[in-house]
Amino acid sequence: MHTLFRYCLIILILFFILTPKLLYGQQTGYLAIIPTFHDRLGTPGYESPLQLKQQRFVLFVYPNAVAVYCEADFFNSGSDTINMELSLPSTGHDENGDEPFGRISNGILSVQLWVEDEQVEPQIINDRNTEWYTIQTQFEPDKIREVKALFWAQTSLTNVDSLPGLDTTIIKDGKCAFLVNLAHMAIWKDVIESLDVITVLKDGVLQNLDTTNLAPLTYELEDSTLVWSYADIEPTEDDNIYVPYTVSGEQNSRYNTMAKLSEFIVKNAYDQLLSYYDQLYEE
Repeated sequence: MHTLFRYCLIILILFFILTPKLLYGQQTGYLAIIPTFHDRLGTPGYESPLQLKQQRFVLFVYPNAVAVYCEADFFNSGSDTINMELSLPSTGHDENGDEPFGRISNGILSVQLWVEDEQVEPQIINDRNTEWYTIQTQFEPDKIREVKALFWAQTSLTNVDSLPGLDTTIIKDGKCAFLVNLAHMAIWKDVIESLDVITVLKDGVLQNLDTTNLAPLTYELEDSTLVWSYADIEPTEDDNIYVPYTVSGEQNSRYNTMAKLSEFIVKNAYDQLLSYYDQLYEE
């Protein structure tokens, strides 16, 4: 009887020790999810007359951070003027977030938005556990309107406070990654005529790139730049771009906390990114 009791006790102890490890793989993880423009107020089943004609992304990837600039050309294919709220989801935005191995965005920061080269101050809205950066704009029929965004995200997969603040906690070396959520662009009318994602790997990130898990494999690599280019595409989840890499002790200490990251990205990386984009697409 005592032997049976000991066996049961051992089994119970092992159960409580191993259960968290067994369940860990089923838990939702956090990731830097790079969003595209959403119609936050869209009605299910209703197809907007807005067509996303062209989308360009340029990303600068640093240890622990990615800075993003994007341009989207929207065409109003309808016969009426549309007053539209365009939104970028931030904290809480999910990619299969309710499913096993789902991932929730750790948020985008320092967001700047433009409509037709006029900078617009975004409104921050909390809706259904997701934080959104939103703007209101008008689309006249049979015309194209250009919308731009500039922001950054922390890419470390370790548990890091998402707000820059005045923190002094060092972001530990380890795995980093981000996902460009292209699949959501399929909500807009018709196919996307042109889609480019240019990813510039800065400060030795190329040497630490995890090419075995990099996806999709349709990229071209030249020097330190990854490029995905598509024409006439209606993206699916298989087209979402996932870039994993690691950070080692070789990283520069100037951006190994959220406060340092924020200062570096806003004061240095943004200007460099915009200058790079202008040179890349200058006529």
